Amino acid sequence: MRAAIGVTILAVLFLKVPIADVGRSIATAYWPYVLAAAGLTLLMQAATADRLRRLCDAHGHAWSTPEIFKINLATRFYGLFLPGGNFTGIAIRFYKLSGDHKNYLGTAVALFYDRIAATVTLCALGVVFWLIERPGGSSQTLAAILAALLVMVTALYILFSQSPGPFVSRLRGFVGKLGGIKLNTLRQAVREARNLPARQTVLIYSLSALAHLMGVVGWYLLSCSLGLELSFVTIGWVRSAMILATMIPVSVAGLGLREGAALLLLTAYPGVQEQDALAFSILVFAVTTLMVGLAGGLVEAKRLFAHSPH
Repeated sequence: MRAAIGVTILAVLFLKVPIADVGRSIATAYWPYVLAAAGLTLLMQAATADRLRRLCDAHGHAWSTPEIFKINLATRFYGLFLPGGNFTGIAIRFYKLSGDHKNYLGTAVALFYDRIAATVTLCALGVVFWLIERPGGSSQTLAAILAALLVMVTALYILFSQSPGPFVSRLRGFVGKLGGIKLNTLRQAVREARNLPARQTVLIYSLSALAHLMGVVGWYLLSCSLGLELSFVTIGWVRSAMILATMIPVSVAGLGLREGAALLLLTAYPGVQEQDALAFSILVFAVTTLMVGLAGGLVEAKRLFAHSPH
């Protein structure tokens, strides 16, 4: 059903904007910029892998950054074609990261914290870039980014704050009275993440900010490759809005949602035609999702070949 929704949205968009026009716009792309954006995307994946490695360390895992980098790429590969899309990818990442440790709850907490940290940073940077530019007619977009930021920060504070207020302390105490071995193990896993040293926490959010800034540079290069007259600051907040749109779980790999958001946000700028906005979103998908997934396919193929009987 999610695949059908994504295809339907794309079909409606391409009825409005002829696909031939979009193809001609993509054909004009300056490919050295596209390749540079692809390189930055892989560097961004390396930064996010190091962030997750630090979170896994809190639960006694012994993964290296290159190992998690390969796991993340493989996850993106399976998310491209397996039913469930990103949800299936998350399940595969969870299975692979659990490994021989069998610390399932610790792995789940690390992945959850990683996703919150990434989303908080994404939203915070989006708000900063929006406030720098203050684009007219996009206050609803700012409100949506702020709402997502509020939800993520609230979850972060309730679960992982080392110095919660009285209300959160009482809430934790109430949950702590609930019985069950599994729940006790989960509370222990959350405490392990909560007790991260301050230096590690700073590094985690610094890596997250660095990864997102590399992502903004990559998206800016893609816009430049098409000759779009969009500033780095504009791309900064538009990227946050587009990524948040793809997180709505009604499509596969954000197809349709990404393109619709690009059409809505970018055509408000002078000189950006509808076919250019769709071409930009397709390049973003090709570089940040398809290319990363195919790289993960190569990683998995190498792993399977190495473990096959000779």
